[in-house]
Amino acid sequence: MSSFLEGVVCIGQNREYITYNGTYKGVPVTIASHGVGGGGASMAFEELITAGGKIFIRAGTCGSLDPDYREGSFMIVNGAVRRDGVTDNLVNREYPAVAHHRIVASLEDTAREHNVKYKVGFTVSEGCFYSGPLGDMNAFWQKANVASIEMEVSVLFVIASIRKVHAGAILNVDNYIFERLESTEGYKPHKEVVIQGNKKMGEIALDAIIKVDVAKL
Repeated sequence: MSSFLEGVVCIGQNREYITYNGTYKGVPVTIASHGVGGGGASMAFEELITAGGKIFIRAGTCGSLDPDYREGSFMIVNGAVRRDGVTDNLVNREYPAVAHHRIVASLEDTAREHNVKYKVGFTVSEGCFYSGPLGDMNAFWQKANVASIEMEVSVLFVIASIRKVHAGAILNVDNYIFERLESTEGYKPHKEVVIQGNKKMGEIALDAIIKVDVAKL
C-alpha cells in the first residue's frame, strides 16, 4: 500500500510492525502493518492511537463464508463477532464490535466507484487460524449470516470504541472457506487474483479514508 503514497518515509520497523508516513492525493496518511492475530494487532492499534491516530481502516484478507463472494471480491465489515481471544480482557462479553457508520458508507461508496464486487456484512474474528479437537464453527456462522472470517477486525473495532476513535475495515477474499478446507491443495493466498485484489483493496481503503471528515465524526 505504501507504493500509493507520495513522499513516503518508513518511520518505524520492528518485528512484524512496519509503519510509513506519506501523503495520498495531498492528504497525510499513515500505513502500518499489525501482524497476524488479535494480541499483536492490539499493540499496534493502541500505539497508533497514542501517536494521534483518529481514523483507522483495516485492509487485509479474509476467508469468505458466502459462496457468492470468492477470490476477486471484497467484504466491507459493519460488525464483528468477538472470538479474537483479546477483547474479553478489555470489555464485557456483551460489548459490541462495530464499525463507524460513516467509514462503512465511505468504503461502500468508494467500492462502487471502483466497480468491484463487494458485500457489506459481519465478520468473525477468530483467535486461531488452525482448528483443533474442538473443531470449528464455520457452518454455524454461515447459517447466522456472517459473511467472512479473519483474525483482527473485532480487536480494532473494540479498541477504537473504547478509545473514542473511529474505525472500519475492507477485506480481500482470498478463499471460500469450505472449499479451502475440502481441498487437497490447502490454503493458497498468493494466487494472481488475490495479489491484484490486495492492490485494489489498498487503493479503495486510501480513497475511502481521505473522504472522511474527522470533524464530523
